[in-house]
Amino acid sequence: MSKQHFLHEFLNPQSVAFYGANNKGNSLAAIQIMNLIKSGFDGGIYPIHLTLESVMGYKAYKNITNIPEIPDLVITVLSAKIIPQIFRECGEKGVKKIIVISGGFRELVGDRKNTLTEEIKEIANHYGIRFIGPNCLGIFNNWYGLREENKAFNIAIWEILKKGNFSIASQSGTLSSHIWFDSENLDLGLSKSISVGNEANIDVVDCLEYYKDDDDTKVIGLYVEELKRGKKFLELAKEITPKKPIIIIYVGGSEAGNRALKSHTGSLAGDAKIYEAVFKETGMIKTDYVQEFLDIALILSRGILPKGKRLGIITNSGGPGAMVANNAERKGLKVPEFSDTLQRQLKEILPTNASYKNPVDCAFDTNLSYFYINLPEILMKSGEIDAIIQYGVVGFQDVMDDYLQNAKIAENADFTHQPDEVMDGLANTLLKPTLENSKKYSIPILYINPMRFTSPWSKRLRKNGAILFKLWDRPVNALAKVCEYVEFKKRFELSTNL
Repeated sequence: MSKQHFLHEFLNPQSVAFYGANNKGNSLAAIQIMNLIKSGFDGGIYPIHLTLESVMGYKAYKNITNIPEIPDLVITVLSAKIIPQIFRECGEKGVKKIIVISGGFRELVGDRKNTLTEEIKEIANHYGIRFIGPNCLGIFNNWYGLREENKAFNIAIWEILKKGNFSIASQSGTLSSHIWFDSENLDLGLSKSISVGNEANIDVVDCLEYYKDDDDTKVIGLYVEELKRGKKFLELAKEITPKKPIIIIYVGGSEAGNRALKSHTGSLAGDAKIYEAVFKETGMIKTDYVQEFLDIALILSRGILPKGKRLGIITNSGGPGAMVANNAERKGLKVPEFSDTLQRQLKEILPTNASYKNPVDCAFDTNLSYFYINLPEILMKSGEIDAIIQYGVVGFQDVMDDYLQNAKIAENADFTHQPDEVMDGLANTLLKPTLENSKKYSIPILYINPMRFTSPWSKRLRKNGAILFKLWDRPVNALAKVCEYVEFKKRFELSTNL
């Protein structure tokens, strides 16, 4: 089980010591302590500083020897050249877990190679220390403490994030941390994030071993620059993907990309074609784009997987419907023409100028109940589609409220502003039946509102559980890759049942 894995103790420490923190906020260690404070961590915090008496309100110690207990975890952000000394001090104290944020270990220095990595590995082996890094941004655990407590163990992310089932392991600290800065406008929840850096001791394979059995991880995201244990990685991925999807960004293969990697962490990128073949063979979902990485994770994290590639399109505008259909087929999805029976059902409730063959184009119509509830329900019950993309879930009241800001319009308009509680109730009424059907029939529905993602109506849709996009390219692209994963799972299940 995951609780027996050594990474569980990294993610659930009861006490942490910091080398390099101060009160000015201009050091990563200070930011990490502030992150712990913000996230509700109530364990022991021990700053280590040669001159300061306290850091962020915590008593500071001149060295780790003076700390009254053996910290469960030590974090250091000091210069690379003194990290070996810190490892020795920690080893003598009895510390078994260290995170090395500091960089400067694998880059070339003058005309000779940097040997600091070998030094700290040797010291760690001597004292039985496991360590993450160097050159990383730390870890995040959104399920720290008791279930009912709103706490996290967080030294890597500035924002307070909602709890989720998506976990990341990344060789880039930025990808594991910076993508969460705009958390209010990211509907994806996070479970855990581990920035492994240069992987001198702990690598992506270790993270996969942990996430494989972690009950709070249902979807795994990876950022990979190189694989040190390719065979083990392949074995684990084959074991995991039939049960938990793995989304992966691989950086390497191009001349410029390989050059950037070598200067970044000293990584040596492998043959891109070999990597691509490995990802395909194991059923991992490969993407080159961070936004798509997050879009795919959002769809998968809701736990409603399509049974196939047949897409039903509902729209109130012909152009977006045509573009969704065109892009969907180019990406390998199917946009089937509906049967005569289904077309007759749709024709009974649609306006006379509507189209009902697929896409279902309602034209402009303000009958919200049939647009949000009846049409999706008919398609879901038909057995003719596996997923729905619905364009045009526009906030008409938001538009009317904008018009009412004009004095002349407000004076003559035969409509009024609707109270928030009325609009909140309307959003719930329109979405609840369809999202329940989505779960019942295992048919994901992706909504598109071309208005601002932060508009009042968009916020209401998102609050009620809708997977919402602003425009139509992203949902098609992400859904196509989710469907490819579903096809992989089908093939795997078929082969195991033969």
